[in-house]
Amino acid sequence: MDIIAICLACQLAAQPTAQLPTPEASAFPNVVGQSLKQPIEFVLSGQKALGWKASSGNQVISSVVVPKPTPLAEVDASDASPSFVERLLKSVMESLGLSDDSVSSSEDTESSAAVPEVVFEPSGTEDSSLGEETLSSVEEPESSAAVPEVVFEPSGTEGSSLGEETLAEAAPIEGSAVADEAVIEEALTTSEVLDESVLSDSETDAVEEGVEVLGSIALDPVEESLEDIVEEVEEATEAEASSRVTSPVFAKVGDRQNYVISPDVAFLQLASAEALGREPGANPDDFHPATGATFNDDGTLTLSVLVGNPNERLTVIGDFNNWGNGVDLGPYQLYPSVADPNVHEVTLPPNNYHKAQYRLRDQDGRDRLDLGATLFSTPAFNARFYDYRADDTLNAVFWQQTPIPAADLAAPVDLRGQQLVIAETDIVSLALKWTCVNPDSKFYGQTGADNIVELYSFVGECGLPEEMAKLGYNAVQFMPLDTHVDFWTPDSPYFPDWRYGYITINYYGKHADFGSPDELAQMVNAFHKADVAVVLDVVYSHYSDTGNEAPREFYPLGFSQYHREDGWELYGGPWTEWGTRRFTYTPEIRRNLIEAALVNVLDYGFDGLRVDNVNGIDSQPYGRDFLRELTAAVDLYQPKAVVIGEGYFGDWYLNRARGIGGAGLLTTYSDRFYLWFTENIIKYRDEIDTWRLDYMLSWDWPRALLYYPGNHDEFANPGNPFQTRGRYLAEAIQGGVHTRKIQSWSALTLFSSSYYLDMVQLWTLQPGNLNNNSPIDWARFEYPEVQELAQFQSDMKRFFATEAAFAPYNVHHNMLRWVDHENKVVVFERIDFATGRRVYVAINLGDRAIDHYKIGVHPDGASFRMALDSDLLAYGGAAHNQEWLTSDNRELEFFLGSYGVAGLVQQDKLEPIVAETASSGGPDPEFRPVDWYAIRAELKARGF
Repeated sequence: MDIIAICLACQLAAQPTAQLPTPEASAFPNVVGQSLKQPIEFVLSGQKALGWKASSGNQVISSVVVPKPTPLAEVDASDASPSFVERLLKSVMESLGLSDDSVSSSEDTESSAAVPEVVFEPSGTEDSSLGEETLSSVEEPESSAAVPEVVFEPSGTEGSSLGEETLAEAAPIEGSAVADEAVIEEALTTSEVLDESVLSDSETDAVEEGVEVLGSIALDPVEESLEDIVEEVEEATEAEASSRVTSPVFAKVGDRQNYVISPDVAFLQLASAEALGREPGANPDDFHPATGATFNDDGTLTLSVLVGNPNERLTVIGDFNNWGNGVDLGPYQLYPSVADPNVHEVTLPPNNYHKAQYRLRDQDGRDRLDLGATLFSTPAFNARFYDYRADDTLNAVFWQQTPIPAADLAAPVDLRGQQLVIAETDIVSLALKWTCVNPDSKFYGQTGADNIVELYSFVGECGLPEEMAKLGYNAVQFMPLDTHVDFWTPDSPYFPDWRYGYITINYYGKHADFGSPDELAQMVNAFHKADVAVVLDVVYSHYSDTGNEAPREFYPLGFSQYHREDGWELYGGPWTEWGTRRFTYTPEIRRNLIEAALVNVLDYGFDGLRVDNVNGIDSQPYGRDFLRELTAAVDLYQPKAVVIGEGYFGDWYLNRARGIGGAGLLTTYSDRFYLWFTENIIKYRDEIDTWRLDYMLSWDWPRALLYYPGNHDEFANPGNPFQTRGRYLAEAIQGGVHTRKIQSWSALTLFSSSYYLDMVQLWTLQPGNLNNNSPIDWARFEYPEVQELAQFQSDMKRFFATEAAFAPYNVHHNMLRWVDHENKVVVFERIDFATGRRVYVAINLGDRAIDHYKIGVHPDGASFRMALDSDLLAYGGAAHNQEWLTSDNRELEFFLGSYGVAGLVQQDKLEPIVAETASSGGPDPEFRPVDWYAIRAELKARGF
């Protein structure tokens, strides 16, 4: 969420200073359904499965000593070298004078003074990229009782959006395991900043050498070394671990049996794997929101409004009844519905209601807006759709949406098992400088700047979906398109500003400046025809009480006018420091927001939602219930759609399956990786901290995070002088020959996970930042240096998106193969568990080319195709490498240029990673995830 954007709210109108107290939980009636009373916060918080990075000695490569990793198939607990966390713990033990011979009696251990745990807290500084809120403390679960499943209980009304079915959670994936309650621990934040004042000299030295002390581990003399403990726990859990990974994990729901899931993914129970192949639990055609307008066949219109107070009496006034002047308003009065008295409804007399504008008037004669309306009128909308209407009054609008003909309707894009390559953009920045290339369009030869009031149609018709596919993206994420406070006037000298999109005043209605709801749905369909998914950024964490200047002032018409029967505001929670309000997540509001989300997915065809500021939601009472219910509802009606959370602080539960206490999100953001990225990319080669990179990538892989070289927040909000924040990367690294650095550093973010996001402005090498130069300058693709860089970037993205080894269900603990700290080279190994095919990617973060570079691979004698090579002539290289290579002594040798990237795909000698069926024999020694649940619990029990 862009903090500067939220601050703009303060410039629009003065905010009331009174803050309503938070309603008591007991005041919340159970309308939507029952959720966990005490959710298990971080079911997998103990999971630190960093994996075994085996090394069989050192190999001299180009006069540089680098480790030669043992192939994954050869790794087991008996011959593997220590993982990163083991090396870390051992180094800390040695720095404190502890060795394998350190022995103390249990009595001595018990009587010794307890070493206080180190508690990490987010910095909360203004320059932090961790989002808006300071992370609140997370309470320990009060009991180890089994985690109940979330059950969605419809209200039983005819208008219920959830149908008559009870939403049941999918059964855990066969072969997976849930962590024992005994090892569920307190939440660990991602902030690893350690106060040096509490460190001894030896500890400080260890940190300075690139070894970070792990949080919440108190080191006391113990009877056994770390190696002994690991060995004991491994032996004790070998039978359980073996049974868990003896076969590929085939799901049993829908067509999920077509996926082979890595043992590590099955063990983690990621929400992305839980959703594979799931079929809808309810018919999407049966979805009817509890609120909104329904056009009936007899010319009548049924309007339902969430009022929140059964004692209020609202009347509909509008174009159809002379705005209440001289008309009997009896037929236009809303009454509480029988099933839910907080929802009021009325069926209006027969009339032509399409495009009619209206308001609600209360019993005291005050007007308010219907917050479930499909549209709010804007000056641009009025100028286009009404020949007679010139006023700027802010009204709700009835709009009868026309379905896209079946013959022209493209299927939604199924993103669940896909590695995502997302282009983030706002619609104005995307289209403003684009020239329409479709000769069959009325916009042919015109730019988006000429067609602001028809941008939805312009984007869909003029070749932009195809262009995004050409650039290698398989998804486009639009910044918010819900109604917001910035209503553009056609004669304005300024174009709409993307920052206002996050100051939302209606989360049902789409912003009318850019076209009609029909045109928006057609734009989404055009992306589907180009096989590009469309994700919508939604703001369900806070809202704006205010709006533009009179006569479009929103405050006296909007959220603040709705109150519950007890007098509390229906929507309003605490004020934020940016002048917006948190939602209060009562059952009524949770249901209302969830139905708005379903409208986006089912009525407009969006393939996913990006939920802004998830941590802000989670910090509010019942916010965590909302997240779980949101993902459950989307899975119920359209399981192909995904829900991504802008969540930071390392919240493990966010992207875990709901059945084990997770929120069910596909993925969340990697904030600390980006902080490392934004500081190290502008450093000289020898200053790059690859030790911390090694630590982070080793530690964070189980969270399956989304990585990015920059998004709207980072390219807009200024940071410290030693960061790239607030600038496009071309500006931050001062261009020139160093623009090639963007090539390899973006590759690092791409191949670190299965989820990636960037902005097109990154590849046009634009100067400035997203605030002063936001439109994509498409003309820059004519520059030779931009062409070369963009071509490689496009090919690299397609390579990533089409190789199954990079898919989220193939995530495993050995993905980070090894880090060459001297050469600043990072090597990834990714595996397609269905075939055993291995893919290796070597990334040179430094500006020195390396001849005859060697990496360890598996198996020996296998053929590999150089499927990605930044040294090709097409990318400005010199074509040093052959396309086909054969591993010799389990090594591949090739040229790796400065800021170079090489991707090698195994072609033959494919070997199964695990046995094909559970009955084919005992545990396969070639792959076993490390059971860090048990190891961590044992370490803690023994005083570590």
